Amino acid sequence: MSQFPPREKNVTEIPDERRALSASSATLELDRLMASLSDFHKQNTMSLTQQQAEVLKPVSSGVASGTGESLCSRPKSHETSTNTGDPEARSSVVFSSGVTQEKKLPEEMFHSTFTETDGKSDLDSMMVKLQSGLKEQGIQTQPKGLCESCQRPIAGQVVTALGHTWHPEHFVCAHCKSLIGTTNFFEKDGHPYCERDYFALHAPRCALCDLPILQNLVTALGRTWHPEHFCCKICRKSIGEEGFHEKDDHPYCAYDYYRLFGTVCAGCSEPVKESYISALNGLWHPQCFVCHVCRTPFLNGSFFENDGLPLCETHYHSCRGSLCAGCDQPITGRCVTAMGRKFHPQHLSCTFCLRQLNKGTFREQEGKPYCQACFARLYG
Repeated sequence: MSQFPPREKNVTEIPDERRALSASSATLELDRLMASLSDFHKQNTMSLTQQQAEVLKPVSSGVASGTGESLCSRPKSHETSTNTGDPEARSSVVFSSGVTQEKKLPEEMFHSTFTETDGKSDLDSMMVKLQSGLKEQGIQTQPKGLCESCQRPIAGQVVTALGHTWHPEHFVCAHCKSLIGTTNFFEKDGHPYCERDYFALHAPRCALCDLPILQNLVTALGRTWHPEHFCCKICRKSIGEEGFHEKDDHPYCAYDYYRLFGTVCAGCSEPVKESYISALNGLWHPQCFVCHVCRTPFLNGSFFENDGLPLCETHYHSCRGSLCAGCDQPITGRCVTAMGRKFHPQHLSCTFCLRQLNKGTFREQEGKPYCQACFARLYG
């Protein structure tokens, strides 16, 4: 009687399949999860059965028997049991051959829904579990810092600004809460602002139009101005590098200021702006303080006054009738009056022979004095 050779037990393990998640896809999944969890919306309970199936997909075992049954043939029975109440839950796959292989499920698969009241603690727990699960699958998830806004780790895309790191969806304007993204932003007291809100809230305002000043500005009289709005109160011309004058907290150009509030020259009635001469109870431009008759400047500062007007010596004596009719020079000493005029004594002389005449000893012809001899010779 022949006997069957003894059955040899041959157990061969099928190599694990490639893991479902690659490092890049896991990072994308983590980014999406962070974006969805940042607003603390309610999440639906995830189906553990579907997740277990994906985790168990690459894990299978078979037992070869002497009956010639293929190792890859489908088992006769398949049973999955999960203990959701145990944090160390395990999924068991039982085959008809009696060989049982167990694989520990990642802890992130076991979570419950959360509400806004307990969302922060649940989110933190879920993040820890998710990172732990990815680590078990050989995917490293090193945080890129803490978000300055929510103080949670950043595992995906990151924004670096103002010396801090941020989730892209949390880097927003401190006033309107709009996403800044790649647009320009401004900093105030350590907070980011979009361009519109920064200028509306913090930019200096023009003292004339009360609008924000976005570019060049003028600072004057303790206020800020648009350059085109810093102008004279009277003529409305822009005040440039020539400067301005202030009166009652208003700016004036030099012309209007001196015309309205300055002292005018007593000679030309124009404003006195710089150097001046004070005389005759008034101020004068140096070029205006001259003889009122001949317009000759005064030498050595000496002048004569007649009826409130400055005069040179000649025209002063002329106005007062004290010029010598013979030499047209002022008479400052003794004088002789003849023919209704005044003469230096030595200048009253005969018109023909030029000899000095004495008062009462000359004859007059056509307003000219003659001695007796010359008058008789000429006019007989």
